[in-house]
Amino acid sequence: MSTESTITTAPETPGAGADVTRPERTVATAVLETLRGYGIDTVFGIPGTHSLEFYRPLRSLGIRAITTRHEQGASYGADGWSQVRGLPGVVITTSGPGLLNSLSGAATAYAESRPMILLSPGRPVGHDFRDIGSLHETKNPSAAVNAIVGVSRRVTSGAEAVTMIHDAMRDFAHSRPRPIHIEIPLDILETAADVPESATAPRPLGEPTPAPEHDIAAAVEALAASERPVILAGGGSLAAGPRLLELAELLEAPVITTANGKGAIPEKHRLSLGADLRLSTAHEFMRSADALLVIGSKVGEAELWGGDITPQGPIVRVDIMRDQMLCNLSPDVEVPGNAAAVVPQLLDGLRAAAADAAPRPERDLRSVFEAMDEEGRRWAPDLAALNETIMEVVPDDTILAGDSSQVTYMGSTTFFRAPQPHSLLYMGTYATLGYGLPAAVGAKLAAPERPVVCLVGDGALMFSIQELMTAVELNLDLPVICVDNGGYGEIRQNMLDRDIDPLAVDLAQPDWVKLAEGFGATGFPATMDTLAETVQKALATKGPSLVHLKI
Repeated sequence: MSTESTITTAPETPGAGADVTRPERTVATAVLETLRGYGIDTVFGIPGTHSLEFYRPLRSLGIRAITTRHEQGASYGADGWSQVRGLPGVVITTSGPGLLNSLSGAATAYAESRPMILLSPGRPVGHDFRDIGSLHETKNPSAAVNAIVGVSRRVTSGAEAVTMIHDAMRDFAHSRPRPIHIEIPLDILETAADVPESATAPRPLGEPTPAPEHDIAAAVEALAASERPVILAGGGSLAAGPRLLELAELLEAPVITTANGKGAIPEKHRLSLGADLRLSTAHEFMRSADALLVIGSKVGEAELWGGDITPQGPIVRVDIMRDQMLCNLSPDVEVPGNAAAVVPQLLDGLRAAAADAAPRPERDLRSVFEAMDEEGRRWAPDLAALNETIMEVVPDDTILAGDSSQVTYMGSTTFFRAPQPHSLLYMGTYATLGYGLPAAVGAKLAAPERPVVCLVGDGALMFSIQELMTAVELNLDLPVICVDNGGYGEIRQNMLDRDIDPLAVDLAQPDWVKLAEGFGATGFPATMDTLAETVQKALATKGPSLVHLKI
């Protein structure tokens, strides 16, 4: 299409309007056509002077623009949306501060191996940092972002930007997903697309990569010979879907997951040991295994909390990236490939090996499960109790958004029984504050038919409380439960443990109920005695609500 029209746009200097002739199908349009072709119908961000052309084609393409109140909230919201929808989250920022504000979310996606695409405008070609005081001037934004994400590139054409999206979608499917950033110079972004519409159409992503047959044979031999196998399922295991449960039942292997793998099998299943890698009870149980099958996990120290899980028998590691199989826990058998293909291969091999054998005896794990719950309660009795109270009243299909709050990592990870993957939105490795509320907004947009609850501490919620206004504007039925311990409870305890008189961790608190009402949400005060009833009221409330619980 080469139709031209007169369009009034804002130039680089704010306040100086100009009429310019610009093609209707710009590079910005081609980039968004490409994203729409892959099913992306929602983007997050805040419009800015330099990013306006990204917004022009959104309505016609059927893409919803979600305006958060801070770009950090945009990237966290995109991450929550991405986990629930199973597509990359997309963030559109303006140049300079808008882009840099979004980087906590991008760093979260990198640390947790999640797909994300950030789009931003850049200085015109030939105007790379000139230090002349132009609007949003930043020395080298692409280099700054490249230090955080998988790849950041300042493109030289629309065709290059479109190719980056196609390549990213394939990489997300066939390697460890990491966020990407595309910076498009303003003079390219706003000009006629140098790529035909046919080139923006989605490309086949190909089938999941299986493992070499000799590696499968070695893994089958090790697992078939075991009597007490255990499966450790990370985020990479989720690609296997229900086949992972088939494998666990075939092997009679208990499944314990990382936080990102939580819900890999339904957590009320008799073989599920939940997402409790931090507990010494779990470490002891895993050490007693005579085979450990690790699927799609780096076995990170942020999950183990210093524990040793080296089993008595062989370690079999399945991962889409070979270098990940050598990280933190040395394997005896390496099985490179996508869990979506490898788990069926293992099933076929193990069924053939056991064709003439009796089924394995059912394992009784009740004592182990009870011991893990009891240890979880000892760590933080109050947080365990309030989580158990809340989980009794929320619907089974609830999505719970957490944060780097004690109520999440000392409570929800243990006592929220996830029915399916991505039911707990959390980031155990990057451990950022301010994630929970915007991630909940993104999740509710992705799955409006499912209950979504945000459960976070007061310190974490204050990082992103402005996103309550986003939820109000969108009229989302979204209960937010604020657990108020008076500030940064973990850091306070860390100081005490080091014989430091607590400093800068006890925070003045707003009137949370009135604050919620000021945003246009419904506020509820609660005590432990009224918590269950109050959460039920919040779940039945139309629009956003905030439950304030002081402990």
